[in-house]
Amino acid sequence: MQEATEESVSTRDRQFGLADESSKTPHVHISFPSFERILVAYDGMQMSKKALSYAAYISKISNSEMVVINIVKANRGLNNVLPITIRVNLQGKEEEQIEAAESHQGVLISNILREIIEEMKTACMASGVKAKIIFEIRKGDPADEIISLSNLMHFDLIVMGSRRIASRLEGIGSTTRKVATTSKIPLLIVQKQQRYKDEW
Repeated sequence: MQEATEESVSTRDRQFGLADESSKTPHVHISFPSFERILVAYDGMQMSKKALSYAAYISKISNSEMVVINIVKANRGLNNVLPITIRVNLQGKEEEQIEAAESHQGVLISNILREIIEEMKTACMASGVKAKIIFEIRKGDPADEIISLSNLMHFDLIVMGSRRIASRLEGIGSTTRKVATTSKIPLLIVQKQQRYKDEW
């Protein structure tokens, strides 16, 4: 008799929408992020080297391709060849392959460009990158160039360093803030660690 009563109560609760929600088994679809290609902003400063370390770790565990973009100041020795794409094997087993802008295919690497490449290679190896990597060297506004490249190539993540300590969006650097508010690609901002509990 008691079972019949409990059954009728349960039927009535379902009829009037009073059933206990905790008794339902929700169907939750969990989708884990996939990182096939990561874009890292590098400017030679300490925070960008730290950002390289984060990107190198993510790239290693996800077996993803890394693209490092470096925006240099205008230089008469580089103006005719930038933007330029350089594919490098950091294990040194292959020569660098260069894809220069527009009609500058097969461009010779100048001393200035060679110094930039060597600095980027050193920073990448120090960050733990050991595989093939792509260097994008460009000139212009850093935020605009990062956004432009992210529109040309498919990226699953952008990693940038910010010299500002503040965690609020208004407190991060102008370049990082512009990318964060413009790009629709997930953005990892690597900031300087706080020295004090209440430090912004």
